[in-house]
Amino acid sequence: MSHRFLGLLLILLALNLNVVAATEPAEPSALSSLLKNWNAVLDRADKLLTKPEQVPDDLLESLHLELTGFKLEGQVAINNARPEATEIRNELNTLGAEPEKGAPPELPEIASKRKAIGQKLATSEGLITETELAIARAERLLAKLTALRRARFTEKLLTRGHSPLNPEVWRKALPEIALDLEIAQQGFQSWVRGEPFQRQGEGMLRNLSLGLLAALILLWPLRSWLLRRYGFSPRHRLPSHGQRLHAALVTGFIHMLLPSAATLTVYLALNTSGLLPELAQTIVSSALTALLLLYFVAAFCQAALAPFNPTWRIVDLNDHGARVASRIITLIALVFVFDHSLDDLSDLFDASFELTIVHKFISALFITVLLLILLRRKIWTPQPEADDEGKHPPRSTWRRLRYFLGILVLAIPLSAAFGYVALSRMLAMQFVLTAGLYVGVMLLRELIGELLEHVLAPQAALAVRLRHGLGLTEEGCEMLRFWLAEILGGLIILLGIIALLRLWGAGAEEISNWLYAAFFGFKIGNITLSLADILTAGLLFSVLLMFTRLLQRALEQRIFPRTRLDLGLRHSIRSTVGYLGFILAVAVAVSRLGIDLSNLAMIAGALSVGIGFGLQNIVNNFVSGLILLVERPIKVGDWILVGDYQGYVKKISVRATEIGTFDQASVFIPNSNLIASPVTNRTYADKIGRVMLPLGLDHHSDPRRARELMLEIAKTHPEVRRIPAPDCFLKGFGESALNMELVAFVNDVDKVGSVNSDLCFSIDEAFRREGILLAHPQREMHLELNAAQLEHLLSALGKPSPNP
Repeated sequence: MSHRFLGLLLILLALNLNVVAATEPAEPSALSSLLKNWNAVLDRADKLLTKPEQVPDDLLESLHLELTGFKLEGQVAINNARPEATEIRNELNTLGAEPEKGAPPELPEIASKRKAIGQKLATSEGLITETELAIARAERLLAKLTALRRARFTEKLLTRGHSPLNPEVWRKALPEIALDLEIAQQGFQSWVRGEPFQRQGEGMLRNLSLGLLAALILLWPLRSWLLRRYGFSPRHRLPSHGQRLHAALVTGFIHMLLPSAATLTVYLALNTSGLLPELAQTIVSSALTALLLLYFVAAFCQAALAPFNPTWRIVDLNDHGARVASRIITLIALVFVFDHSLDDLSDLFDASFELTIVHKFISALFITVLLLILLRRKIWTPQPEADDEGKHPPRSTWRRLRYFLGILVLAIPLSAAFGYVALSRMLAMQFVLTAGLYVGVMLLRELIGELLEHVLAPQAALAVRLRHGLGLTEEGCEMLRFWLAEILGGLIILLGIIALLRLWGAGAEEISNWLYAAFFGFKIGNITLSLADILTAGLLFSVLLMFTRLLQRALEQRIFPRTRLDLGLRHSIRSTVGYLGFILAVAVAVSRLGIDLSNLAMIAGALSVGIGFGLQNIVNNFVSGLILLVERPIKVGDWILVGDYQGYVKKISVRATEIGTFDQASVFIPNSNLIASPVTNRTYADKIGRVMLPLGLDHHSDPRRARELMLEIAKTHPEVRRIPAPDCFLKGFGESALNMELVAFVNDVDKVGSVNSDLCFSIDEAFRREGILLAHPQREMHLELNAAQLEHLLSALGKPSPNP
């Protein structure tokens, strides 16, 4: 994994240093020839737009496309020519300024070279300026073209024609319908009675029937097995949202498999038989597209709404609403594809304007009725026992949205009835397509989220490798999954917005122009912003940080275990690598953004006063942390005492140092306190610890024998050092004991407690065996008792009472 990340890092660094370029810089001669062609296009467009009313729509479309392409090509040419101009200017600056009047002249060779470089720079910058002027001229013409096309589109939508409620329209349309049906019938009969069909048709139909029957026999068991294996399984009584989404996706594909295969079989058989005339082939192709779209909508609607499997429903609807919605959406798709097929037939048979009006009006009525049924409140009442995992909008918001959508739906037949057939057609088509696009985008986001949740689950193989390779915790892996889902979801929404713009009439060339401006730079005042540079800088920063983490992980797991470095030095090296990697990542990202570091230095100088007053503690702790890492008065693993706290150093971070106390608590001490205050480091030079065991002997015991026993016990303990050797001292005579103390040294200070306990047990056992007594405090008690109390006490002890 580290090798793959290193390769990716090198590629990105090469891109950052402009080693890998998208296109070669344009030569001045090539750019000048391009300018001639562009100016010719601009002159022709300028001439055509002097009389815009005489320019047809298709010419406007092609002209708009040509100008947009020229604008993008010009911007690319400028971006490629500017680095060359910058290099020429740097070369000219290398020669220095020209000598002033009265100064000694420069060498003729230098003057000649200065003149040649100056002419080359003037040519390069002049071509860039001419290209910028041509782009500005193209933008002006594009603005005029866009306004003209928008005006014509609005005029078409708002031009009032014949109303479909006019009886005259129906009197002309109905006979034409009958005539078209009669022509179609005659054409079909002549095709059936023709020689090719008579010769091959019967055999083709027989083979086609047998093929469909064989496909049905083979595919139906496969379909049933797939549904049992991957569909709505009764084993899951309460499936999760991810399981429902996965089952709906798989079930939809399975449901559309058999009818799509049968339809494609019929189409291929008819298309390859050579029996169909050219006109019939066009009609069959249109019918194939319509049927496949119908199968797709019906299958996935049935799978998502699950009318008869409420536990597998991914939309929060009641059973009645799910069944009605499934039928209505399928019928809308049927009307939609039927309308599309009639449009193709109208173009083929050159239908009259009256017939087109009737056709559009009937389609609009059907779509309106079906949409109004779909927007009823009964359908969208949630299931009473529906779980809370589904993602649904608040009911109050959806209620207001239904009223607004109902008004838009009613505008479809009303606009057609008043003669605005084009407007009615646009509302009906765009309403259905926009709703379908919205559902598709939302489902795709859900699928991406569920896929990432499955792949990066805590026990998933990829998640385990990521946690091991990058040193991530389960919370870090969950955070990675969240941000990946948000980023990919944002990209899906962006693609959905682009598709929506395209759906509502935005041209592909306009969208390309917007995307190019957004990704490769647009100006706000004197500042040029480029989304591509921002994304590349962010990617470089992330990859370098990831590479730094991998390097730290490699140091910790592969290199350090094969060295004799102590734990503190390892932590210092690891932290230093992390700081250097972060600084390098920031520097590369800033350089990729094209930010002038001198400006940042000026800003930093201006902010230094504020830092000195407001952030001095943070800066002080940061600098102190660096001193601790370099000077290393304390290290990770050291046993230190700071004020009232003592424990082991667990981590030295930028701001504070974490100490783990002996009662398993963590204390965070600012780094500046560790520099400015006294710190006791019990393991600074080594980990040797001292055991001091005081005890008191009875005055009647032999202190020399006790000393011999204690030294023998200390010397035989495996953890006690031989050099310096243990020793025992008689420190003085107490009121009730001979005060002695055993002093021994151990190799590991962490074992002082256990060694002290072992010595105590051994000394107690030896003293009991040798009859050496430990001292006990001697106390004198004075009791003030009256005669009755004294008599009672003596009788309890069995002593005679004293004489009165």
